[in-house]
Amino acid sequence: MKLINHHTCYSGGAEGADSYFEFFAEKFNVSVVAYSYKTKHHKSENKHELTDDQFKEGVENVMKANEVLRRSKINQYLKFLSRNWFQVKSADEIYAVSSLKKVNEKLHVKGGTAWAVQMAINTNKKVFVYNQDVAQWFYWDFNQQNFIELKYQPKITSRHFAGIGTRNINIFGINAIEELFKNTFE
Repeated sequence: MKLINHHTCYSGGAEGADSYFEFFAEKFNVSVVAYSYKTKHHKSENKHELTDDQFKEGVENVMKANEVLRRSKINQYLKFLSRNWFQVKSADEIYAVSSLKKVNEKLHVKGGTAWAVQMAINTNKKVFVYNQDVAQWFYWDFNQQNFIELKYQPKITSRHFAGIGTRNINIFGINAIEELFKNTFE
């Protein structure tokens, strides 16, 4: 019988980065909570389905994030995005695998991962993003209000962390997740 360590990875159970965070968490005996909206398509054994009240709470935080992100047509994605709130709310640190793009000298997270990252920033959580396009970790610097390149490999320092990211993960992103767990738990 394997002993479970006292860490918990909060994720969304989606294909791509979420699934790899879940896979490596289980490999390193880390508990997983995979938040989900009501659907039969969510296949994680660690599925935790949101209640109606939780969904509403998530939507409120999505709207706060959108005050910064300023994206349109979000209503069709609210079930996914509200789930992201609980990944962030439950965690002290957020580790994301995605891509970063530069806009007006600031780095921004691309795609749907930006929502969870922005909610984490809004609640003053530690945020680390692996930019799989350049194979490099970055962290959110609250003083500079920008992502800054990390000069070292990150290590999970909180017992409650979120592992999130793009569905379109590449080999660099997968390797980054595995190395994060090795660096922390070996």
